[in-house]
Amino acid sequence: MNKRLLLLIVILIALGSIAWWLGGQRGTSTLDRPLSDFMVPDTSKVDRIFIAETDGKLVDLRRTANGWQVVRGNELYTAKQDYINLLLKTFLRVEVRSPVPKSMESNVLRVMSSNAKRVEIYEGGKKPSKVWLVGHGTKDHFGTYMLLEKPGIGRSSVPYVLNMSGFTGILSTRFHANLDEWRSSVVFQFKDMYDLAAVEVSNPAVPQVNYRMEQVDRSTVRLLDAKGQDIPFDTLLVKASLLTFQQMNFEYIDRELKPEQRDSLFKAQPAHVLRVIHRDGTEQNAKFWYKPYEGDLTAADAHLQENDKVRMHALVQDTLLVTVQRQMFDRVLQPVVNFRR
Repeated sequence: MNKRLLLLIVILIALGSIAWWLGGQRGTSTLDRPLSDFMVPDTSKVDRIFIAETDGKLVDLRRTANGWQVVRGNELYTAKQDYINLLLKTFLRVEVRSPVPKSMESNVLRVMSSNAKRVEIYEGGKKPSKVWLVGHGTKDHFGTYMLLEKPGIGRSSVPYVLNMSGFTGILSTRFHANLDEWRSSVVFQFKDMYDLAAVEVSNPAVPQVNYRMEQVDRSTVRLLDAKGQDIPFDTLLVKASLLTFQQMNFEYIDRELKPEQRDSLFKAQPAHVLRVIHRDGTEQNAKFWYKPYEGDLTAADAHLQENDKVRMHALVQDTLLVTVQRQMFDRVLQPVVNFRR
């Protein structure tokens, strides 16, 4: 076959693939004119954000009466509000920096056909009000290639370079479909500390050192031993420990353990068990296991670092295995003797 003819066929196939990708999703047509009104003027109306990546990952974020939630099948997870706020700010402050030069259009569209993320923005309807196709960053890292689609109108025929006022960088990293990253990392949170009635700290290996901290009212606290007897204590130290519950977060969801390692961990006796009682009678529980120290030790000091001093395993929300920072959780898992006056 003539090499020129073969090259022409390859080019036509490539262009056809791009046209199919840009024009075939959800039956939308491609406009002959550009669309450039990416901005969402009133983000308070945004009640759903759906993100799809080309590798098949999806994330569905919805505004509910209980705040923003991550929807996965029939399950709902509280979303990270900071991440949601970042998206809403992006919708509001995004700006078109420039259209893509004609000489670059085909190459930009080719790259976008393989890596662009689809971001559907809903403002109360069953169909999205706008769809952003978020591509890669420009070479100077000051802009991001995007296409705009409006259901019922069509998709722009040309891409644009966008950035955001007050921001320098690439916007595409804000739009991802990693479920673990979107889930809230809050373990305990009390916006009104009076809602925290009591905290019980248990050491299963030595139950006689268990203790309970109680908030009788907004100014009075108690410290009780394993038998329910009052213990003399430093009020400031107990209150400082309870204040930690204003917000306690895990560091990350632990997906690194193999199934057999996870099973072994759960069969092992936890180092600590935390029972948190709300003023309305509801409870939250968490279990903690020390992580083995994995650093380099000399023979002389090997006995000093049996456990990781920075992180530990925790089971929260009944079934979620996470890693937490000991610097925060040791404040409430400390021995009762530390509170004595």
